Amino acid sequence: MTTHLRRLTIPGQEPAALAHFWGGVLLRPVIHGSDGLHLKMVEGNEPQALYFTQAAGQSAPNGGPFLSIGALCGTLTDEVERLISLGAVLLNDSPSGPRSVMMADPEGHQFMVELSDEELIDDELGLR
Repeated sequence: MTTHLRRLTIPGQEPAALAHFWGGVLLRPVIHGSDGLHLKMVEGNEPQALYFTQAAGQSAPNGGPFLSIGALCGTLTDEVERLISLGAVLLNDSPSGPRSVMMADPEGHQFMVELSDEELIDDELGLR
């Protein structure tokens, strides 16, 4: 038997707003399913959906796991600017060198933004 990660649930005080923020980040539509709001992700051995639920009491967004994301093309700087325009907050520059930055969504859940796939290829080829 093989087990796979089915979903990642993200609690928040305003799950609809959080779902729409992450929908904008990942360019996925927000789906209103019978078990709540979610974003449908790609099939495979990774989360197939991100679920957004009402937090019980005060959430502690910085105390748990976080997502790492990266754009397919463009630059890290361009992606950070796009995410800020969606409501993200830049927490610190380059926690692991010039290859990533730590940000937070509108409810304070931390996530890392890494170099784009394009930048990683340029890096490997010595073009950066």
